[in-house]
Amino acid sequence: MALEQSIGAVIKHQNSFEDSASSEFLLLRNRRGFWGFPQGHKEKGESEIQTLIREVREETGINELDIHSYIGKINYSYFRGDGMKSEKEVTFFFATTPTREVKISEEHADFRWVTLGDALSM
Repeated sequence: MALEQSIGAVIKHQNSFEDSASSEFLLLRNRRGFWGFPQGHKEKGESEIQTLIREVREETGINELDIHSYIGKINYSYFRGDGMKSEKEVTFFFATTPTREVKISEEHADFRWVTLGDALSM
């Protein structure tokens, strides 16, 4: 079984007068109803950063993105639509953007800018 590799972004809205409790992060809701961060598969020849920039642009329409740091990786198993088990690894980076304007892709149903507290209750 091949390991699927994706790159994801934890995107914080950049606002100079906010404190950490009021910081807002972008979450996307997919068509199955699950909330998560923008992410997607690497294309052949792409670096992780190139994948991150492309996926954020495709899924959110955000072009102004400052990538700050590597966060870490998560690994999990899931069952695909055809019933086959698959393994996935997602590498996450922390980024900020000055814009709140989001144009979600067809693969998503909704988006929200949320505080950490709100995100944990979703």
